[in-house]
Amino acid sequence: MHIAHRHIVRIAAVMALTAATTSAFAQSAEYRRGYEDGYAAGQREARGGQGGPDGPVAWGRLHIEEAEYGARGATCNARRAVRDQLERNHGSVVANNELCGDPAPGEQKRLRLVYRCGDSASARAFAREGERLRLRCGR
Repeated sequence: MHIAHRHIVRIAAVMALTAATTSAFAQSAEYRRGYEDGYAAGQREARGGQGGPDGPVAWGRLHIEEAEYGARGATCNARRAVRDQLERNHGSVVANNELCGDPAPGEQKRLRLVYRCGDSASARAFAREGERLRLRCGR
């Protein structure tokens, strides 16, 4: 009985470690996939997609000059995803990991935008993770 109990405890410990490792791997894989998607979008922009690394990404009269999502130096280029959300959501964007993955796991992230309307001067906008920004240009 004592030996059987010891084996059950060992099996339970191995199962718990396996579950924890699998969970960490899944989170890591999700982070990596999102980060790679954001990186790939930046590379497509650099090869001549709309709004290369030095040019704006536009939605109507609204031009996204910079879109950075992350925390404490761990950020990703979210310009393409911001543009896609602006088009899909008629001028609004939600700051979340769908933009370009999770560049800073466990940290509160924020979205930083530099944009302009037409030929106007650049403006800045910020949103914490989970917040929605609505960007509009006057006519």
